[in-house]
Amino acid sequence: MLCPRCGTESLPDQRFCRQCGATLGTAASAPSAAVPVAEPTAPAVPQPLATSPHPIPDGGLTQEDVVAWLASGGYAATVVTGTDGNRHIEAWAQGAKFNIMTPGCPSGRCPSLELLFGFPCHGKFAVSQLNEWNGKIRWSRAYYDSANDPWLTMDIPLWPGSTFEALNGHFAVWNNRLGRFIAAYNLR
Repeated sequence: MLCPRCGTESLPDQRFCRQCGATLGTAASAPSAAVPVAEPTAPAVPQPLATSPHPIPDGGLTQEDVVAWLASGGYAATVVTGTDGNRHIEAWAQGAKFNIMTPGCPSGRCPSLELLFGFPCHGKFAVSQLNEWNGKIRWSRAYYDSANDPWLTMDIPLWPGSTFEALNGHFAVWNNRLGRFIAAYNLR
């Protein structure tokens, strides 16, 4: 099945695109690659959703919920315990490992996610590059850590009032920014 947003090939049982995070339909509802789609002649008018949105549960998601959501989209993710004893999620996208921190999780449900990608450059990275990034790129921010290594971060709100569709959209933005950050500064 092809993703309706980015065209990435996905497995038939995947619910989310592994490239951009878009919700995938069933094989019967997915657009066929063999049928050309005509370009609209006028701007499309937003249409009501065919189905009602899928709300995030009250209080947010548990770390295990986040891992299951990522796995349903074909992403590798696991809950790990850091050296400080706090649990967080390690996941992979764009060929890079990144961390998902879950600050403020009373009763185990997390109202937000903080996605972080850091790359060890051993002090060989100019801070002006991060200023350039922060001045031009929206929805994420970059900073230098105490070892002079570059980091990219993005916050995703989960509660109150968010939906899985919004989470997919936020994650698609993260995927895009992560890929652009890695490519812009050759962080492989």
